Amino acid sequence: MRKFMKRFIAIMSIIVFGLCACSDGKAGANNSTKAPGGSAITVKKDGSIESWLTVEGFSTDYSEEGLKNLIDTSITAYQNQAGQAQVSLKSCKKDQQDKLGVEMTFGDWSSYAGWNNYFLDYMYASEMGMETGTIENSTDGFFAGTISDAYTAGYDLETTLTAASENSAKQSVTKADLLNMGESHIVVLARYGDDEPITVNCYNDILYVSDGVSVTGKKSATVDAMDGYGIIVFQ
Repeated sequence: MRKFMKRFIAIMSIIVFGLCACSDGKAGANNSTKAPGGSAITVKKDGSIESWLTVEGFSTDYSEEGLKNLIDTSITAYQNQAGQAQVSLKSCKKDQQDKLGVEMTFGDWSSYAGWNNYFLDYMYASEMGMETGTIENSTDGFFAGTISDAYTAGYDLETTLTAASENSAKQSVTKADLLNMGESHIVVLARYGDDEPITVNCYNDILYVSDGVSVTGKKSATVDAMDGYGIIVFQ
């Protein structure tokens, strides 16, 4: 059970900006695309995030209604703790192949990161019959916003990124370059070696990416399994 929870939360929390995908399996707005595993997040211009997750074989752990109720109750519990958080479940449906599609929306990056971190502990506490009121509220592991805001939030940006577009001014950039691009946008996503790939859809053209990130379109990239952070910089 713990392995299922870790996989579920790791996929849903990646980082990044919400996905806009439809429950019929087609790509959503802004030419969004899904990752090979069927999971994606999309960052929208207003700062909100939408996420789409496909879970296979979920019936061995939860029924469709059971998982929906678990997510709904976790949202209520999280919002009681983090009063400003904006989190909602749009759909939780099974398809003909017994795959469950979970679509959610988040008001901002901190709501996305905070709920995903919270949900892992909430699932575990609920399974074990433990108290959920003392679960820590953390936004570690994910950020979406300007580069200057990421640096202020504590990401040291000590990295080297490679060009992803003909619009990129350089073939590679380091921390000093990034700090000079303060108003450009960045997605930072923590990943672990057994995580599923996830597609990140941006609202503007991608300029640079870190190792472990594969560009799949002008505004989309897939973050593969790794131990560390996947980083995407876009206009």
